[in-house]
Amino acid sequence: MKISARFIKSSQQAFTLVELLVVIGILGVLMTVALAAINPAEAQRKARDTQRMKDMATLQTAFEQYLSDGGTAPATTGASPLTSATATTGCTAATNWTGLNLCNYLSKVPSDPVNNVSTKTAVGVASGTGTAQTTAHATVYKLGYDSTTGTYKFCTYLESKSNATKLYNDGGTNTDSFEVFTDSTLTCL
Repeated sequence: MKISARFIKSSQQAFTLVELLVVIGILGVLMTVALAAINPAEAQRKARDTQRMKDMATLQTAFEQYLSDGGTAPATTGASPLTSATATTGCTAATNWTGLNLCNYLSKVPSDPVNNVSTKTAVGVASGTGTAQTTAHATVYKLGYDSTTGTYKFCTYLESKSNATKLYNDGGTNTDSFEVFTDSTLTCL
């Protein structure tokens, strides 16, 4: 068997080290540009904000059902905050952060995505002005309730700056928080 010179020559060709380094460099630049465009931290903030808005709608529905079924309103007028200490994994009237027995309407009283950690840290919050705020109470749900009128307001902060317009468009009076309510003048934050 004779091996042709053409076959030997083609099997000995390979990439040089310089060519490989150039390709790796180009791939590195492309990956950096792609990561900057995707911004995974902002995507996580948006996902948590989406969960917060969904939780607010769930709380509003459960609270309205609770009141329409003759549930007892909070004894005092004011705000009830959800903090990491009051967040629960299940639903019991004594331990959920609203202080109300919403267990017939919820399998779990929603807790803020950031409050699921043992130590609460400050986060940047989208404000209506588009500036970031940093407070230790940025990631809470709160309920404001007026027992004389039977009106309520649930509030929460949003993290993503891209959601700042939602703070203006929710119909509430506070441009630094996302609100669902029957009375926009109540204070819950």
